[in-house]
Amino acid sequence: MHTSGGSAATRICGWGMVVSAGAAVGCSLTGVSPYPPLAAELALAGASALFAVAWVVASCRRPREPDHFADRPRKPRGPRGVGGFGRFGGSRGAGGSGGLRGSRGPNPALPYVFGFGIALATIAAFLVIFTPSTERGRWEERMLAAGYGEFEVPVVRVSGEPEFVPEGQDNDAYHLTDVVVRVPFAAGPREVVVEGMYSATEPLAPGAEVAVYFAPGAPDSPVTEHDQVEEDALFLDFALAVWVWPWIVIAGVIMKSQMEASDLHRLRRFRPVVHLPALGILFAGLVLLLPMALEFRVAGYDQLPAFLASFTPALALTWVVRAS
Repeated sequence: MHTSGGSAATRICGWGMVVSAGAAVGCSLTGVSPYPPLAAELALAGASALFAVAWVVASCRRPREPDHFADRPRKPRGPRGVGGFGRFGGSRGAGGSGGLRGSRGPNPALPYVFGFGIALATIAAFLVIFTPSTERGRWEERMLAAGYGEFEVPVVRVSGEPEFVPEGQDNDAYHLTDVVVRVPFAAGPREVVVEGMYSATEPLAPGAEVAVYFAPGAPDSPVTEHDQVEEDALFLDFALAVWVWPWIVIAGVIMKSQMEASDLHRLRRFRPVVHLPALGILFAGLVLLLPMALEFRVAGYDQLPAFLASFTPALALTWVVRAS
């Protein structure tokens, strides 16, 4: 985000904004902060906002240069740029190194930064919706610290009558049985009722060994047939791998293919009518993420603002395309 012939301050602020924003997106995607407050993500996003403000101030304070683009007539969109982002209102010659004497050539990484950056920022904002509560996160941490996992325990007795589920179109026949199991907690064994234990051929009977999940070091740990600590995260990871990430890659490839480094190069020169609204949209997206990131509600909502925030990267890019 430096300007052609601009000062070192604008270059530093511009790259600082890009790097810190990218780091915030990376922290959100990898779940560095598992539950609110999302400290790392907020710190990096805040640093990006500060760099953006500094970039605007440094750009406004630098010596005024002639605007080679303001009165330049728009060229008709060619076949390659039809409906795409690659034009940005400019041609390769005027927007690239040929438009400004002595300017740097376009960085070939720019289409990748913009194309995949928009796609990744969108999914990162969307994932904030699924951030667990602080209470839930701390409970899971306590369970894991107490040794939560899967263990084999004996059935002491059957509680109630087993339920037989006949074979159906999507399942084989099986039994569900409420059983009392002896759980070896660290403080001493305890008998616990586990409802609806699955068995295939025969109902469970006293003396059978069954697999349950619990934390030996936490006497108040739930004893269940299914994992209660990581199953939601595993399901989300599976859903992302199957349904989301392929589309993110496809979206990034499509946007990158519609962008030309020479066209993007001219966007590094600050223009208030282009950049201020775009930065305002991105800042609004950051504000919309705060209820989930800091765990508070606005008018009874927290997930809805985060959902709306996921659209702001694309909206900012759309504004840049329209205004350039």
